[in-house]
Amino acid sequence: MKFNIVVLSFVLLTSACTKINTDKIILKHDVLTECNVAIQNAVVVDRIPPPVASRRYYYAGVAAYESLVPFSKDYISLAGQLNGLKNIPKPDTSKGYCLDLIALCAHTFTSQKLVFQEDSIANFRSRKLDYYQKNLPSSTFENSVEYGDSVGAAIVRWSKSDQYRETRGTGFYLVKHEDGKWEPTLPEFGDALEPNWFKLRTAAVPAASSISIPEPEPYSKEKNSRFYKITKQVYDQSKNQDSSLLGIAKYWDDNPNSSIHYGHATIGVLRISPPGHWLSIFSNVAKQKKYDLLKSAEGIARLSAVIYDAFIICWDTKYKTEYVRPETVVRKLIDSSWTPAIQTPPFPEYPSAHSVVSSSSAALLTSMFGEYAFTDSTQMEFGLGARSFKNFREAASEACMSRLYGGIHFIDGIEKGKMMGNMLGEYHLKHIKTRK
Repeated sequence: MKFNIVVLSFVLLTSACTKINTDKIILKHDVLTECNVAIQNAVVVDRIPPPVASRRYYYAGVAAYESLVPFSKDYISLAGQLNGLKNIPKPDTSKGYCLDLIALCAHTFTSQKLVFQEDSIANFRSRKLDYYQKNLPSSTFENSVEYGDSVGAAIVRWSKSDQYRETRGTGFYLVKHEDGKWEPTLPEFGDALEPNWFKLRTAAVPAASSISIPEPEPYSKEKNSRFYKITKQVYDQSKNQDSSLLGIAKYWDDNPNSSIHYGHATIGVLRISPPGHWLSIFSNVAKQKKYDLLKSAEGIARLSAVIYDAFIICWDTKYKTEYVRPETVVRKLIDSSWTPAIQTPPFPEYPSAHSVVSSSSAALLTSMFGEYAFTDSTQMEFGLGARSFKNFREAASEACMSRLYGGIHFIDGIEKGKMMGNMLGEYHLKHIKTRK
């Protein structure tokens, strides 16, 4: 009897080892949530502007998704759908792999090449590799790292042809100093941010100008003009709003280029950006809802792609219209000492970028993943607490209106930004497919 038990135990152990070496296994379904936190931390510390942040999230998200697609019969590659994406390496399906390790390697290989804080990503990756190495057969571990890194390398090569390098340090923006045109604002009077961003290769839309919105309201000093009325609306809102609306403005500020001044000292404030905020919302929801690895990767890739396009099409309109910020007009026409509740970022007003990003994100997420209540805890580590929403669209609507509460956008820039974002979201849903 004792001999039979020993033999049975040996057979079961041998079967388990054989299975772990030949099957495509998953140890951690939520590994991409951890990857998202790692790249988010690097982006925040780098203090790069939101458009540049969107590019980093985009390529890392696509890398993770593409590394997993060959292992599923239900999902479709983005190669041939995203502009310029092709020739993604294929795995040797006869080998044993750990899928979440593959996704981890593809994501971190890519993100480490795109951030300034390379050590931050490298240290995160090293810690996670230690875990997998201890819990996997050596062949499965080595196969997974090699394949994941090969996909990451392919995505990095693809990223180098998007015109990003060509836009560095060229084509500086010349301030017009005309009524109705954008001018630098307090406290730093910074140069226009990323005036050539619209020249980058888009993700899915044919060109930066593919989605258009009406021209902004013409500038006017006349008190009975509509322009003066929407300017007065911003000013009156700041004077009359209660603390709850001010809290909303600060919660959705998401300005990584803001600063605090003490005399002659300037201190940069660490904050998340709109792309990081929305990707954090989704990755946390995916973890709470226990989405499987492929579904999480799909959501991150699709969301990062629509956000990346959002900044390109929005920046195209911003630098075509060169529209003035409320801060400039209020100080000229109404109150020379007025400052908005949150710091005005250094680029033209029309349309509101956060409105484009939030609306396109909500349109995509709602269509792909449905409507359900969730709590956003993204801002907890920045001391701004958590907020709960009925669905993605409610969160997006609040993010849009926060720009009026903060005093940095006219209502038209918000409403037309929502229009642009919704159209972009619908375009991605129509033209990009990830499910068979």
